[in-house]
Amino acid sequence: MRERLESLLLVLAVGSVVAIGAKRIGVPYNVALVLMGLVLVVVDVLPNAPMDPEVILIAFLPVLVFEGALFADADSLRAASRPILALAVPGVLISLLGTAAVATLVLDLPFSAALLLGALLAITDTVSVLLAFRSVRVPHRLAAIMEGESLFNDGTALVLVVLASRVVASGTFDAVETFRALAMAMIGGAVLGVAFGAVGTALLRRTPDHLTAILASLVLVFATALLTERLHASPVIAVVVVGVVVGKAARRLLEPSRVLALEGFWETSGFALNVLLFLLVGMQIQADMLVREAASIGLALIALHAGRAVAVYGCFGVLRALTREVVPFRWQHVMLVGNIKGALSMAAVLSLPKDMPFRDRLITIVFGVTFVTLVAQALPFARLLKFLKVATPSTDAALDAAKATLIAARRGQAELDDLLAAGLVSRKEHAERRAAFQRRVIAAEAALQSPQGEAARDHLTDLALLTAQKAAVLDAARRGLIAGETANAQANELDREMVKLHTHEGGG
Repeated sequence: MRERLESLLLVLAVGSVVAIGAKRIGVPYNVALVLMGLVLVVVDVLPNAPMDPEVILIAFLPVLVFEGALFADADSLRAASRPILALAVPGVLISLLGTAAVATLVLDLPFSAALLLGALLAITDTVSVLLAFRSVRVPHRLAAIMEGESLFNDGTALVLVVLASRVVASGTFDAVETFRALAMAMIGGAVLGVAFGAVGTALLRRTPDHLTAILASLVLVFATALLTERLHASPVIAVVVVGVVVGKAARRLLEPSRVLALEGFWETSGFALNVLLFLLVGMQIQADMLVREAASIGLALIALHAGRAVAVYGCFGVLRALTREVVPFRWQHVMLVGNIKGALSMAAVLSLPKDMPFRDRLITIVFGVTFVTLVAQALPFARLLKFLKVATPSTDAALDAAKATLIAARRGQAELDDLLAAGLVSRKEHAERRAAFQRRVIAAEAALQSPQGEAARDHLTDLALLTAQKAAVLDAARRGLIAGETANAQANELDREMVKLHTHEGGG
């Protein structure tokens, strides 16, 4: 145990140094970690450490998925629900079949093994994409679609990996049983996620402080994953739904200090696990293996992108014909190139039974594709966003600072008013502190009301107002002040206005 702990600490120490350096020079830290892991194995500084797929799938994956879902904007995901579902369900199936069809022709694999390869390569790693989105400002709706797809894609793809591996192992394909298992896993995961999310929301409301709230959320995540798996549903989908539900409820019901503590814990946990995972990914890759199977890896990359292209352009073409919902072609190009593989694909292929036919070759191809996409697609992704003119010009830093100051000062004044009403501060202290906040408000408003501030005003203000109106209408219906049908009609009209804002933001 001591030796294992020392090895783990050594890997984490190396990973921390590499991640700090990568962030300082503006390189995606996951790419830097994979490259460093490969280099350290080649020069024999670190051993080629085995990556236990069970630990990753059972212990790491729930944390990473919940962390991503907790930070997601539930309203933005709902507004982009149709494109997200189009990519996460039929899109994954189409990508799997397209990849399998090309792989059968060019890789000389049986169709069952090609299906399994397609399922393994349908799993996306969006760490690189989200890192690029944070460094380069992109349209809000595009970020919501890709974030939502990443959250639900993994659950669908992992279910398909399990089903495809059964077909390869048995040599038979029962269409009815396969689709029944797929539907049960996905629908069951979503239903159980809603149920656990409701339990988690009630539990968090009753926690007395941020420490018990963090502990309760940790228990909730693993209880959801383990119990959902025992019921043969998708634990990934269930944890995603729990994260979205709990995240929205926490921001609405809990005080800001507890929300910040909760988000801080999960952000730190997710970052630490990502550092460990991507360094371990690099330590799995063998340079001689990449050279030996270079042709197969290149052909698999062609199959992967062909299947993804059919899924993206096909699904959004059908969506536009059926619902008239437009996803700009430039965004679709981003989704095609943003199809980057990562640690989860490698963990899934390593979890295949050791006696499964074609296992060694599948491992080699998936490892090679993961390495190439991380290096060749993730590194230049931010520049691609600018080349496709998807990245929006950044706003004036001084105006952004004025907005932040105004938001913080207004919130501070509201909190002071609440403390005064509760008798926790004196009227003198309240007046002095409120006056200090008011001076910040006046200075910030002066900056925002300048000609530059007026010119920099963008769609986010309108979007915030529409979201607030919708929340007020739905709250009035819940309190019985207006009829439910009236509220739904008004909410649908507000949703249409939000969709128009997003479409205008994307360039039509």
